[in-house]
Amino acid sequence: MTLRPFKILVYKKYLSIVLLLITAIIVKGQETSLIAISNTKGAPSTMKMTELKSVLKGEKQRWNDGTKVSIVLMKTNTPVGEATCQKIYNMSGDKVKRFWLGLSFSGKSDAPIFCNSISELETIVSQTPGAIAILDKISISTNTKTIVVDGKNSF
Repeated sequence: MTLRPFKILVYKKYLSIVLLLITAIIVKGQETSLIAISNTKGAPSTMKMTELKSVLKGEKQRWNDGTKVSIVLMKTNTPVGEATCQKIYNMSGDKVKRFWLGLSFSGKSDAPIFCNSISELETIVSQTPGAIAILDKISISTNTKTIVVDGKNSF
């Protein structure tokens, strides 16, 4: 009789582990893939992730051809904005906003343009030489290109 409660405890333990693994797989599957795009003038066609993060943190003011870097991001409360905050800045949306306020007020870098929609973001990037942005899909806008990051179209 004492074995029966023990078996139930073992089953509950394994069931808990299986449920945790399933939850982790589901969460990982829902993770947003991001794509870096830019205006055809300015940004290179390929970058390392460290270079992309450096640019998107305002550490680089001009591209190699001399074009001024303009950062365009989705608002931090959108799904793409939240994913960008985590993958690029490793911060919450509020911390990213504070990060940019500090940089722009100190004169170290111009703050990004924050957009409400993907179409607004694509329009700004296509019309602004030197612009770079993060999306969750490949852009089909004219005058934009996808930047290959670490050998992949998405990250």
